[in-house]
Amino acid sequence: MSLFRRRRDPNNLPVTGSGYSVLDAQLAVRGDIETDGTLRVDGRLEGSIRRADIVVIGTGATVTGNISAREVIVGGSVEGNVIATTRIELQPTAVVTGDIEAGAIMVQEGCSIQGRLTVTATPAPVKERPVKVKTRAPMPTPATALSTTGA
Repeated sequence: MSLFRRRRDPNNLPVTGSGYSVLDAQLAVRGDIETDGTLRVDGRLEGSIRRADIVVIGTGATVTGNISAREVIVGGSVEGNVIATTRIELQPTAVVTGDIEAGAIMVQEGCSIQGRLTVTATPAPVKERPVKVKTRAPMPTPATALSTTGA
């Protein structure tokens, strides 16, 4: 079932056309981050992450702020709300203090969540079917009924 498929290795993510950014384990950043690409946090971030494609919070990393991305993988600590439009994966070392809203959620045994979970499946695209119009033969009138019978 593809809804709960597991990503093989969060360290080996697909590279998007928008780039791949890393906040190293020795790095502490204060401020908000906006990116269209993939962001991996291994250090400490005091601020929000917005508009990202994929966000990975590595084991031992700390984020104090909200996260909004298409896909989020949490192995560290997050204090704030998380919105993942496609999916969120909470690894055994994850600690999330805040509300989570996602299209799908994968919770591994051992993680800690303190907040509300809202799973909102993305609606499947509706395929438009062509409208079939049934046409009937015209109803014969008395004049046409006589002419077609050869009378």
